[in-house]
Amino acid sequence: MDEKKLKAIKNELLKRIDRKSKVQREKVERYLNLVRLFYMLDEAIEKHGVMITTINGSQQFTKPNPAIAEKNKINTSLIALGKDLGLDTPPPTQKDPEDISELI
Repeated sequence: MDEKKLKAIKNELLKRIDRKSKVQREKVERYLNLVRLFYMLDEAIEKHGVMITTINGSQQFTKPNPAIAEKNKINTSLIALGKDLGLDTPPPTQKDPEDISELI
C-alpha cells in the first residue's frame, strides 16, 4: 500500500482519538499494521492466484490460496479495532451557529 494513503489514514484516525492516550495511539498503530498486512496479502493473492497447486511427494492437488483466509481474519480484526476506535460512528461535524434548520 502506498505510504501516502497510510499517512492519510493515520491522520484521520488521530483526529478521532484522544491523542494524549498512549493506549489509543497504540490502537492506531495496530490498525495501520493490519492495513499493511491486508494489502500485502492482496499482492500475494494477485501473484499466486486464488487457487494454488500443492505438490506433496507424488500427489498434486489444487486448493484455495491460504492468503484468502488470512485476509478474512485480518478484515475481522480491522472491523473490531475500528469499532473500538469509534470508526463505526460518523466523525463529529461542526455545526454552523447560523443554521436554524434544527429549530424547525
